[in-house]
Amino acid sequence: MKTLLSTLSFTFVIAAAIGQNNWCKTDQIQQELLQNNPGFAEHMHKAMSKAASGNGALQKATLYVPVVVHIIHDNGIGNISAAQVNDAIRVLNEDFNRQNSDAGNTRNTGTAPFSPIAGDLDVKFVLAKKDPQGNCTNGIVRVNAPHLTYNANDDCKYAANGGSDQWPMDQYLNLWVINSIESDGAGMTLGYAYLPYWPSGTDYGILMRHDYFGTIESAVGSDGRTLTHEMGHLLGLQHIFEDGWSGATGCHATDCNQNGDYACDTPPQAEANWSCSPTWNSCPEVPTNDAFGFDALDQIENYMSYNACQNMFSIDQLNIIQNNFIDIDFMADMVAAGNVLATGINEPAVLCKADFEASKQLICNGETIQFTDFSYDTPDNWVWTVQGTEGTDWVFVNSTNTNSQNPTIQFLNAGNYTVELLASSTSGSDTELKTNYIKVLPNASALPYFEGFENYISLNGTNQWAVENYGANAQFEITATAAHSGSKSVKLANFNQDAGNYDELISAPIDLSTVLSTENVTLSFRYAYHKRFADNDEWLKVFISGNCGEDWAQRKTLHGSQLSAVTSTSAWTASAGDWVTVHMTNVTPVYFTSSFMMKFKFESDGGNNFFLDDINLYNGDPSDNLIVGIIEGSTLESLSLYPNPAEEELSIAFDIATNTRLPILITDLLGKSIQSFEIEAAQGKNVVQVNTSALNSGVYLVRIGEAVKSFIVK
Repeated sequence: MKTLLSTLSFTFVIAAAIGQNNWCKTDQIQQELLQNNPGFAEHMHKAMSKAASGNGALQKATLYVPVVVHIIHDNGIGNISAAQVNDAIRVLNEDFNRQNSDAGNTRNTGTAPFSPIAGDLDVKFVLAKKDPQGNCTNGIVRVNAPHLTYNANDDCKYAANGGSDQWPMDQYLNLWVINSIESDGAGMTLGYAYLPYWPSGTDYGILMRHDYFGTIESAVGSDGRTLTHEMGHLLGLQHIFEDGWSGATGCHATDCNQNGDYACDTPPQAEANWSCSPTWNSCPEVPTNDAFGFDALDQIENYMSYNACQNMFSIDQLNIIQNNFIDIDFMADMVAAGNVLATGINEPAVLCKADFEASKQLICNGETIQFTDFSYDTPDNWVWTVQGTEGTDWVFVNSTNTNSQNPTIQFLNAGNYTVELLASSTSGSDTELKTNYIKVLPNASALPYFEGFENYISLNGTNQWAVENYGANAQFEITATAAHSGSKSVKLANFNQDAGNYDELISAPIDLSTVLSTENVTLSFRYAYHKRFADNDEWLKVFISGNCGEDWAQRKTLHGSQLSAVTSTSAWTASAGDWVTVHMTNVTPVYFTSSFMMKFKFESDGGNNFFLDDINLYNGDPSDNLIVGIIEGSTLESLSLYPNPAEEELSIAFDIATNTRLPILITDLLGKSIQSFEIEAAQGKNVVQVNTSALNSGVYLVRIGEAVKSFIVK
C-alpha cells in the first residue's frame, strides 16, 4: 500500500454574519506546512497535477464509501442523535450525486455556463455496520470527553487522550463531531479536513461542529453543506480560490491543470468571497486549456467556495476525486468490493447492540437523570433495570416507566447504581449492563469543612469524592507515602505519564446556604509538586459550583513555575518542606447555596507527581473555626505578587516560619482600605488569591504586617 499523502487544509464555511476574514487561517496553516517541509510545494503540485490529468469524463461505477462518525461530547446538546447523523449523510449523498433540491439554481448563461459542467460522482456514503474487529456497529462512536469537545483539535482523535481513535483509513472515512473547534481568535471555525496527498496518518479525517452537521435538531438553521465542503477536501479538492503550488496567484493565465485548484471548469478566482452576486468576476485572465475559452464569471455555486449559494461540484473536480479513488492505494482499498463486505454497508439493518447513555453520571441526592437509548438498529421494546429498590432508592418520573425508550429517573439515596437495558425487536435482542454507572453523592456537609483524607482506603470506595480520569491512565488516589497532616493525602502519579492528560477530583456537596452575603468564605488547601523537566508547563485549576456541578466557575489557576520551579528527574514523593498552602478568598455570595461543590483539575505535560491535602472551607471570624494545625505567632518572608499588572485576580505569595492567623490589607496609595481579610497561614509556602476584577485601574498596595508591596490593576 502506498504511503498516505495528505496535507492539512483548515476550512471555514462561514456565513457573512460571522465575518469575512476568518478564512485566512487556511493560508496560515498551508504556510506552516510549506515552512516545515521543504519538499511540500513540489510534492503537492505533482500530486494534484496527476489527479487532474485523468479521464475528463466521469466513470459511472458506483463508489460505496464506509463512514464512521466519532461523537466527542459532554453529555449535552453535542451528543447528537443517530437521526441527525443520518440527516448529515443524506445531505452529503444528495450533494455529491447532484440530487440536491437546489440543483436547478446553477446558472447556464452566456457568461456563466455552469449547469452543463455540474457533475454527479455516483457515490454512496454509508454508515458502517461492522467495526474493524467485525462486530456489529451503527457507524457511530460516542465518547464523553468534556475536556476535548470544546476548542477541539486533533487531540480528540486519540483514545490515549480520552478521545476516539481513528478506524483504519483504508477501510473507513472518519468524521469527528465536537462542540467547538480551536480558533486563533479570528472567528468561528466550523470544520477542517486533511487532503489525501501528504502524510497525515491517524489524523486523516474531518473534524466538525455538531451545530453544522446536518440540518435537524442541534443543526437547525444549517444547510448541512459544511460537511459537503469538508468532504471535498478529504477526497482531494482545494478551494476554487487557491493559488496553487507552482507560484501562480489566484488569477492566472497559465495551464489550469497546473495551477489554482487544478480544475479547468472552475474559473480562476482571486480570493475567498461570501457574496452571491451573479455578476461577480474577480479574474479577467483566461487560463490555458480553460473549459470555457473566455472570461467566465466566478463560480459562486461551487461547494469549494465560501458562498451561501453553493449547489454544485464541477466535472473536473469530481474527476480529481475519482482518480484519487483509483491512484491512491488507501482510497482504492476503501471502496474495493472486499471492503464493502468487511464493513457490512450493504447488509440489512438488524438489532445487534443495546446501548444507552445518561445525561449525567455524577449527581446530588434527589436529582433527576434522563436516560437515552442508543441501541442499534431500531428496537421497539425496552426493559430498564436499576440497582436498588424502586420507590426507596429511585423512582421513574415524567410519566416514564421501565418500558419507556428514554426514561427519566430520580435518585433518592446516595450510592453507586448499576443500570441495565434489554432492547429488542423482531430482528433480535441485546442487553447492555453498566456497572456502578450512576454515582449519587450524599447530603451536603456543613461548615466548617475539613478534608484530610485520613478516613479513606480508596477514593472509589467513598461517596464524598468523585474521580474523573479522562486518559485511562493514572488517576487521583489515596496514598500513605506523603501527607502534610496525619498520614494520608491524595496523589496523582503523574511521573512517566503522557503529556495532555486531564484528571479531576470532585467533592460531594457542602452547605453554604447559612452564610450571610455580607460574610466571607475562604477555601484553602495544601499541595506539593515538582516538575520533571524545567520546561514542563503543568496546570492546577480549581473550580467551584453552586448548583451541584451543573455549572463550574474557574477560581484558581497555577501552572509552570508558579506551581513549582523545582525539578526532580525521578519519581518524586513530597516531604514536610514541600507543601504549599493556597488561600482562595473569591468564593462569592452567588455560591452560598446548599449544593456548593469544588473541583481540582490537573493537566499534565509529562512532569512529576502531584499531592493534595488539608482542604478547608470556612466563613466568618477564623478564630471561631477549627482549622487544622493553626497556632499564634510567626515571621513573614519573601513576599511576591503575580500577575502584576493584574486583571481578574492577584496572587499573593509568601513563606512563613510557623502557622498563624494573618491579616491582609489592600489599600490605595493614600492608605485608604480597599479590601481586608484574615487567613489561616500555614508554615512554609502560602499563596493567597484575591479577586481584583472590581478594582479600578491604578496602583494599589498589599500590606501584611510590616511587609508592603505595590501592584497595578489594568
